[in-house]
Amino acid sequence: MKRFVFALSLPLLMGLLAFGNSVTFELEGLERLRFLAEASYSFSLGDFSFNYSGGIGKGYGIVHPYIVEPLRNFVEFYYFSKASLGVKMGPVEMEGGILREERGPGIDKLFLDDNPRFYGFPGLSLRASAGKVRFETLWLNLSVPGRAFTKGFNYRTLVLEFGNLSVAYEDSVVYTDKPFDPYYFFVPLPPLVIQEFWYQSSPWQSRIDHNALMGGWVEYRFENGRIYAEFLIDDLSLNRLLGRGGYLNPDKVAFLFGGEYEGSSWKLYAEVSGASAYTFQRTHPDVPYEYTYFDEGPIEERMIGYKYGENSLSFKVGVETELMGLNLRLSYHYLIHGDRTPEVPWHGGDMPPDTKWLVGNVEQGHGFRVDVSKSLKGWRVGGFFEANSRTGMTVGVVMSLALP
Repeated sequence: MKRFVFALSLPLLMGLLAFGNSVTFELEGLERLRFLAEASYSFSLGDFSFNYSGGIGKGYGIVHPYIVEPLRNFVEFYYFSKASLGVKMGPVEMEGGILREERGPGIDKLFLDDNPRFYGFPGLSLRASAGKVRFETLWLNLSVPGRAFTKGFNYRTLVLEFGNLSVAYEDSVVYTDKPFDPYYFFVPLPPLVIQEFWYQSSPWQSRIDHNALMGGWVEYRFENGRIYAEFLIDDLSLNRLLGRGGYLNPDKVAFLFGGEYEGSSWKLYAEVSGASAYTFQRTHPDVPYEYTYFDEGPIEERMIGYKYGENSLSFKVGVETELMGLNLRLSYHYLIHGDRTPEVPWHGGDMPPDTKWLVGNVEQGHGFRVDVSKSLKGWRVGGFFEANSRTGMTVGVVMSLALP
C-alpha cells in the first residue's frame, strides 16, 4: 500500500512541478552536491482558493524508504510542505489543510516561523478584518507520528493600524495533553486568563502544563523604508518587578529590532535579535511542552518561533542593488549563543534566581553571502557564494520561473 501511495504521489508531484505558478531549481555544494526542485501552485475560484507547495530533492540527509534504488541516484525524497483550501466570506477568511506559516515584521520571527523547510502541519487559520483592525487565530497539530505524546499549538494576533504605524498583540501556547484545545482557538482572551478561569479556578479544577507566551510587535513605515520591533515574554519574575523578595525566577524573554531603507537603486537592511537563557524550554523533565516542532535535529530547523532558540544573540545586515544589469545582494550574519537545550530544563542544573544571557559553552560564528541574479523572459537565473565559519564555503545555482 505504501509503495502504491509513493507511485501515485511522485507523478502527481512531477506534474505540479511542471505546471506550478512558481517553480524553483537549486543546485549547491562544493564537497557534496545538493539538489532541490520546488513548485508552488495557487488557484482561485470565486471565494474559494487552493494553495500547494512541494518538491523533490537529494543530498539533504533525507532518504524516502520507498524510492527504488536506481531512482535514488537522482531523487532521495519528495515532500508536500503545504496543501490547503481557503474560503472568504466577507471580512472573514478561513484556511485549512497542511500549513507552513510565519508571522511577524522581521527577517526572523519570535512567535511563529517556518523553520522546517520541508514540513507543514495539519492546521486551521481563521482571519477577520474590519477597517483598521485585523485579527487571526491559528491552530497547528504538532503530533508527529511515532511520538509518545500529542502536541498542539495555538497562535493569535490582533493588529491595529494608525496610518503609518501598526501595533500588534501576539500570544501563543503549546500543550501536550490534547492535539486541539477549542478555548485557545475561539475564546478572545489571553491564554493565561483562559488557563485561570477554565482550568485552575473552575469547579472541575485540574492541573495543566501548558506553555503560554505573550508579546507583540510594532512597525512604523515612512517614505523610503520602515523600522520595527518585536517582543516575546515566556516568563517574568513579578517579585523582581515589584521589588519584593521571596521567590525569584529568571525572566525568559526574546526581542527583535530592525529596519530597512531604500535609495534610488539600492536597499539597506539590518536586524538584531536575541533570547535569554531558558526561554522556550520545558521547565519540568517529564512535561515536553518546549517550543519546538521536533525533538531532534539542529535548533535552527526545529524551533516553532525564534530560529536561533534560547541563550543567543544574532545580528544581520545586508544591501541589495543593481550592477551592470544584475541584481546583487551582499549580506553578513553574526551569531553567538550558549547552551541551547529545549528538552533539558535549566541546562541540567537548578533554576537560577536571576536572568541569564549567553551562559554555558559559548560559541560564535560569522557568515557572509553574495547573491547575483538576472531576469530573463520570466525566468530568474542566478548564483550565490556563501562563506560560514561553522559550515565552510558553499556555491550554488538557482533558477526560478514565476507565471502570471
